[in-house]
Amino acid sequence: MMQAARGCALARSEVSTRVRPRAAEHVANAGAASGTGAPACSTPLGIAFFLLLLPLLLPRPARAIVGDSDGGFGLDGSLRTITAVTGNYDFPLLFGADNSTDGLSQSLLRLTMAGRPADWFGYELHLVGELYFTSLPALASAGPGLLVPGAGLSRYRLFDLEWRPLSEGDVSTRLWLDRAALRFSVGPADITVGRQALTFGKAYFWNPLDVFLAFDPRQFDRDYKPGVDALRVDYALGDFSGLTLVAAAGRTVDATGLAPEGDFADLSWRGAALLLRWFTSLAGWDLAAQAGKVYGGLHFGAGLSGELGPLAVRGEAAWFQSLDDTPAQAEPAARARPSHLQAVLGLGHHFECGLDLQAEFLYNGAGSGGNLLLGMERALGGTGFHAGRVLGGLVASYQILPILTGSLAWIFSFGDYSSLLQPGLQLSVSDEADFLFGVMLGLGARPEATAAGLELNSEFGAWPNVYYLEFKFYF
Repeated sequence: MMQAARGCALARSEVSTRVRPRAAEHVANAGAASGTGAPACSTPLGIAFFLLLLPLLLPRPARAIVGDSDGGFGLDGSLRTITAVTGNYDFPLLFGADNSTDGLSQSLLRLTMAGRPADWFGYELHLVGELYFTSLPALASAGPGLLVPGAGLSRYRLFDLEWRPLSEGDVSTRLWLDRAALRFSVGPADITVGRQALTFGKAYFWNPLDVFLAFDPRQFDRDYKPGVDALRVDYALGDFSGLTLVAAAGRTVDATGLAPEGDFADLSWRGAALLLRWFTSLAGWDLAAQAGKVYGGLHFGAGLSGELGPLAVRGEAAWFQSLDDTPAQAEPAARARPSHLQAVLGLGHHFECGLDLQAEFLYNGAGSGGNLLLGMERALGGTGFHAGRVLGGLVASYQILPILTGSLAWIFSFGDYSSLLQPGLQLSVSDEADFLFGVMLGLGARPEATAAGLELNSEFGAWPNVYYLEFKFYF
């Protein structure tokens, strides 16, 4: 669901010196937006597994399994299950013949170990197990994007730290290391090496500055961000000012975001990243600028956040200069990264009654207005946010009860007049357990089957309706 109202300012939310690593995943990355999540268990086995969790919902003080992650050693964990059912429209090319519904499911068990044994040293380790199921055909699975944590997941991952004991098409299990990093403090600098989460964008739906596994704008669950294999150096210039340098060797991935099998496979300068970021706070405004080499080209961006009277204002813009002279010939068109501009302007206000409103406008230069299918392929491959070029987003949230929050998110494409509407409820049954209920409604012209294949008539009209339930438990 859309999580609204995050008051994280650009400079104050930067990872600067002496920031203790946190083991609990629910503080690993704050986010807000709509859209892409992950499937849970809609099979009988998943339902039985879910019922076994009910005794854990009794309220009790939250604590780590062992130790304290702010001390020398801490072990925490979480369990989350997302179950979704799709309402398919009549289109056999995507969903098969006479197929009105499909099921999606994902269960994740995450163990997080972290600590700071000394002032100069800290560590973080996340082990994740997954049970996944879907009955959607492969082509349709890519459309809703429900289960995708970020396009191009293998883009900055050098090591294959994943084991798949079962992979049978519609059912699979996985075990992998999602974080494994060490942090060293030397004077005013913190040096972090290993698999780590990197988050630079501060907007709600779209983050042009977040070049490392940015969240999908439709993703309803943004508690946790996958890690990338990188070296990060944070150097403090003041209380709210500093420099951040990130270096990551990268691989050229295919249109689905997957890299060739094996560690260090297909390493290339084209896939590497070397980014320098500066941030500060000036006259009540948080400012940031960054530049460097990223996947496929050069990146130049800047952002700000602050207040104008009663309005919270945030903005981000980034220019991508492609290193491909002829991108369509250098690789498949879906993976080609043309030079483009992405820019976001956001406004928001929190009312005393508890209502929170946030709005954003996006210019998505990577979108292909004249060829929606190409634009969609680029979006799924991590080149652009959407198939269209100009979009708007609105999210409203209201605390109905101390334990119940309602929200409504809406994304509108000005190019094809299609919309994604996402109402939802979040119920906190204890300090450790939450239920999320929601619907994703794709509104717009449906696709057509032509002699050439699939023809999209609108971006969000190609989506089926999705009804989902998520359960999250922290221990």
